[in-house]
Amino acid sequence: LQDDEVEKINQEYLELLEEFKTVHKATDKLKSNQYTAADIKRDIQQMEQENDQLTKTIERKKARVESMSNINELLAAARSLRREQERQANILEQRHSQKTAVQVAENKYQRLMGQLKELRTATQNMSVEKLMLKLEEEYKSTQYLVEDKLPKELVAKKKSCNSIQKVLLEPAMTEDDVDDLLEKAQELQGELNDLHQQRMSKSDNADEKLVMFRKQAMMIARKKEALAEELKECTNEWTEGENELSKKKEEMRSTGAEQVLTGPEFKKYIAMIRNKGNVYKAKRSEMADLRAEVGVLARTADILQNQYNEVKQTIAQMEKERGIAGYTDTQDQLEMISATKGETDEKKGKILEDMSDMSDKLNQMIAEKKAALAPIIKELRPLRSKCNELEHLHTQKKTEYDSLSASLGSNLHTLEQEVRSLRETAQSDESRHHFLMHAKQLLEASQQKIDEELGVYKNQDPAVRKSSLREQYNRKIQEQDNLGKTLRAKQKTVREQHAPNVTQMAMWRDLQQLLSTKEAILRKSKEAELGNENILIL
Repeated sequence: LQDDEVEKINQEYLELLEEFKTVHKATDKLKSNQYTAADIKRDIQQMEQENDQLTKTIERKKARVESMSNINELLAAARSLRREQERQANILEQRHSQKTAVQVAENKYQRLMGQLKELRTATQNMSVEKLMLKLEEEYKSTQYLVEDKLPKELVAKKKSCNSIQKVLLEPAMTEDDVDDLLEKAQELQGELNDLHQQRMSKSDNADEKLVMFRKQAMMIARKKEALAEELKECTNEWTEGENELSKKKEEMRSTGAEQVLTGPEFKKYIAMIRNKGNVYKAKRSEMADLRAEVGVLARTADILQNQYNEVKQTIAQMEKERGIAGYTDTQDQLEMISATKGETDEKKGKILEDMSDMSDKLNQMIAEKKAALAPIIKELRPLRSKCNELEHLHTQKKTEYDSLSASLGSNLHTLEQEVRSLRETAQSDESRHHFLMHAKQLLEASQQKIDEELGVYKNQDPAVRKSSLREQYNRKIQEQDNLGKTLRAKQKTVREQHAPNVTQMAMWRDLQQLLSTKEAILRKSKEAELGNENILIL
């Protein structure tokens, strides 16, 4: 119950806050968007142009459609299509609203399930007494929020909203008005501080013992408000975290990812990761062995290369001693050259054969294309001369068209300006005509009233003349004069009796004080007599 009430009050607070934001934004927008008369006229002219264009297009469409035989069937089909489209849009909107409602319900369900799990986990290792203490603390905190804090905040927000609405309804203030209001506010603040100091001095003189307790109560109230604010911030953070968690879960579901693992599933997942870790360690050891073997093989390759170089140097030394230096190198080069020569000869033979075949094919294709293009070339010669003539004619006509379009464009622009000016004058004349007609009607109505009043005033019947405005105003003036005379007479009597009345009041006040002192003296004498009687009895 308390949670529902707190949530309801919080929802009202948020709604008021959003309403204040929207009103503030609307006022800022209205202040910033100040349209001038020229802008409004421009918009009206643009709307009129669009209206004319739309009427023309509608007329063209009607003229195009009227010639059709099955016009009624097509119109019925278009109406049914529009209805179906509207129905589809309504269905889609309902579907969207239902989806949002389902999403809200799911979020609420998940939040409540999370709270239930937290309560179950929290109550597993708790006794009944601890649970009752915890519930009492929660009840007290929620009760404080519902009964003390949130109503004060709501009242403050409503006051601020009302003040803001009053400020918005009032006309715009100048800087002088603002300065005057600030000065008045400072004066009132100074008077308030003086009254507060007088009250504090009176309370200190009256009872100095209560000052310490009041300070302690104020400190406790401040701590209580601070803790309530901290609790509110924590609850807001918790709700934000819950909303973010639900959003992340929805994103995971939409992307097709797996859900959050539970206890046994998480254990299986940990076991699978351990197995993969073992496999990874084994593969890593195998890779280390292979890398070591690669290093050994690279070392053997280096050794064999060094041995090959040494053997090559010994052979070169022997060839030099016997006078045939460079024999092995030249022999290797000759073998390589002979091998490359054979390959190049084969490639050359293939290339020459391909080239001869290609040249034969190209010659044959050229002869065929020439034979095919000969009649077309004969037909093309007179067409080329004709094309040149047409191009010359086209350039002439184009120059004529450009000059004509330029002249027509300038004339059209001037005509459009004249039409626009005539429309503006017609609108102004029409508005002036309406204004004069209204003024004429008002004058006619006033003239009619004057004629009626003259007719009533000229009538000889006194009963009829009493109903005239002149007689009515005369009667009211006479009544007001009589009332003023009576009030002046009362004022004179009050002034004459003021001084004796003041003295009479002072005498009555002194008499009342005298009687009160006598009563106090009698009470003290009676109390003294009662005290003496008690002493004698003892």
